[in-house]
Amino acid sequence: MVDFALLTYFAFWYLGNYYYNIQNKNAAIAAGGSHYAMTLATAQLGVGVIYALFLWVAPDARKPPSITFADFLKMIPAGFCSAGAHAASVFSLAAGGVAFGQIVKASEPAFAAVIGTFVYKKKISIYKWLCLIPIIGGVILAALKQNKDGSIELDFTIGGLVGALVANAFAA
Repeated sequence: MVDFALLTYFAFWYLGNYYYNIQNKNAAIAAGGSHYAMTLATAQLGVGVIYALFLWVAPDARKPPSITFADFLKMIPAGFCSAGAHAASVFSLAAGGVAFGQIVKASEPAFAAVIGTFVYKKKISIYKWLCLIPIIGGVILAALKQNKDGSIELDFTIGGLVGALVANAFAA
């Protein structure tokens, strides 16, 4: 049986992600380009914090989480990496094309596999490594552009590439 609710959630997530990326690019252009990408990313994270705090103090609000200071300290690395991934993604979208930033970010599973293997010493099966081949191949193919004379070249900006690669490393 098809889970229409789940498919609907995926469709709305995809649609929201599409508009989020376009609006991020528009905001970066309005702010003066990639020079203000970190300011934009910081403002977005700040608004998110204010919104979360509001949800805990508003009437009929959610119950605040019950954590200890030790729990808080354990969450700092994950929070830092999430903020780094967000900031680098915003920079990537501001410095290059939205499509290219998303194409490179699609290689995140490869980053997770490499970082998991070399940093966390996790064993990854040969089958999972083989599954990365179509992902990496798709990323390469999607980044190609055919010129009017029929030649093919990579179509990207260095800033967009570096931002997306840093975002992948933080997210892994």
